[in-house]
Amino acid sequence: MDDTDKKLVSILQKNGRTSLSEIGKELGMSHVAVSKRLDKLVQSDLVKITAGVNAEYLDAKLLFMGLETDDMDFAERIQKKYKDCPRLLMFAPVTGRYNVFAVMIAEDTWSLESIIGTCSMRTEPGVRRSESWFGNAPIAPKYLQVNLAPVASGSSVAPCGRDCALCTRYKADKCVGCPPTVGYRGELWAAPNKTTKKRKKRKG
Repeated sequence: MDDTDKKLVSILQKNGRTSLSEIGKELGMSHVAVSKRLDKLVQSDLVKITAGVNAEYLDAKLLFMGLETDDMDFAERIQKKYKDCPRLLMFAPVTGRYNVFAVMIAEDTWSLESIIGTCSMRTEPGVRRSESWFGNAPIAPKYLQVNLAPVASGSSVAPCGRDCALCTRYKADKCVGCPPTVGYRGELWAAPNKTTKKRKKRKG
């Protein structure tokens, strides 16, 4: 990735809908050359063009979690188990007091408490200790990469393998459930159990 590629990426980060022609004018090259550079960056898995959602608009709660695992093998197992969790915004190995750091999102305080104590990474085997902090929408970045319409599981079982239907907090209406499950009761994510019925065509 050279300086021109970095400038191209910077332009798209400010506005992902900037046309190739506009980018070309700013970089002093043709839109065809810009297109080739962008295709190469995407195909090389150096850049992914996505949509971010205004964090303040979401009015959601963020959970920051530090974990100390017995070793990195346990950390990798946790990462694999939660890789498809729509609430997970970031998972990273770190050095210092903890060896894993994760950031998760919840639509309300009740659900936040659930992902801290019930269906949480901190309850996984191999976790020696953990520490959690939570807050509201971040000042930066303004836009968060949240998959608002995850693939439906088709059941009450979440991507991590936990069953919301068996959860006492879910039964007591103290958690809205996992977004991909059929029993999700929240409003932040698109409800997977709601389908749009096609209108029948009138005869004649």
